[in-house]
Amino acid sequence: MTQTVAVLGAGHGAHAMAADLVSRGFRVTMFEMPQFRDGVRELFASRAIRASGVVQGTFALENVTCDIDEAIAGVRFIFVVTPAFAHAAYARLLRGHVTADQVVVCYPGAFAGLLFRTIFGDDDCPVVAEVNNLPYDTRLTGPAEVAIYGRNKVNIAFLPADRGPDLIDDLRAIHPFEKVYTDVLEAGLSVVNPGVHSGPCLLSVTAIENSAKRPFFLYEHGVTPASCRLNVQVDNERKAIGRRLGYRLTPIEDFSGLPEGYTWQELYMSLHGNIALTPISGPHDLDSRYFTEDTPHGLVPWSIIGRAVGVETPVIDSIINIYNVLHEKDWRAHGRSADDLGLDGMSLDQIVAYVRTGKREAVPAG
Repeated sequence: MTQTVAVLGAGHGAHAMAADLVSRGFRVTMFEMPQFRDGVRELFASRAIRASGVVQGTFALENVTCDIDEAIAGVRFIFVVTPAFAHAAYARLLRGHVTADQVVVCYPGAFAGLLFRTIFGDDDCPVVAEVNNLPYDTRLTGPAEVAIYGRNKVNIAFLPADRGPDLIDDLRAIHPFEKVYTDVLEAGLSVVNPGVHSGPCLLSVTAIENSAKRPFFLYEHGVTPASCRLNVQVDNERKAIGRRLGYRLTPIEDFSGLPEGYTWQELYMSLHGNIALTPISGPHDLDSRYFTEDTPHGLVPWSIIGRAVGVETPVIDSIINIYNVLHEKDWRAHGRSADDLGLDGMSLDQIVAYVRTGKREAVPAG
């Protein structure tokens, strides 16, 4: 029997996922929020996606809708394929509509499992899974048209973690997940993009702001020896946080195929000229999600967790502080907080138990 899945979102990742899944025999219903419908009028009109690259063809969708009940009716798996800054809005949208026997999977996660559960509440909450990266290197090339330059190896975690063994085989039929993380906390610390984008973006700010005058391709122009040295330090700091929590983090190694203990030279060779990454144009301004997603939903929670477990993150903190100036915004105030993630006031033991079982122990008042 052909399985129907729901893909929520209508950006490049959602287009790529929908086209790929239809190409492999799944029925796909796509959802976009009503306020953004005009931006994807052709998708609603044609109910089809044209894909090029590693997936080629025109792929008919089961449905395209702005009605969330219509989108998720009768499906087991609900894929939220949006930037991290949209997660809270989608969690609020799904609350009261999703059922306990459905599974919500966020691509990529960035601590989305914890956020969704906080918004859903503990009663009759579905399993929420999160993935550490998009499964595709992809960009929209026109209305209802997407280029898929390559595929990424991706990993997954479940909240509660205890439910993972019951679900992983069915989900691997959809995406061949390489690894199941211990829990969603490990998954959030393993998000790929902040560890890849930070150095090249920070050191390419003037080129990005001038991209209207001359083309800018991050993996061609922004990946330099200096930016790779910066990325290595960001990765080392988040790995130190992971070690304090008992995790062995290898997000960049999993993404790039590099060995543990890789050098900046090896990182440079794996990114610069990479056939799946080099064709990706941009970012073209400082409002790109490379800044506005990676900072509040990656770097900021890494810094907060590091402080909570006694690990210093001077390079990560410096990048956040510089971006605060560049954007004239306090990214710490706009990022994932302990309260957003439902962890405020919890001890380390309580946090570990919560992400494993999904059950909160009483947190003493004040």
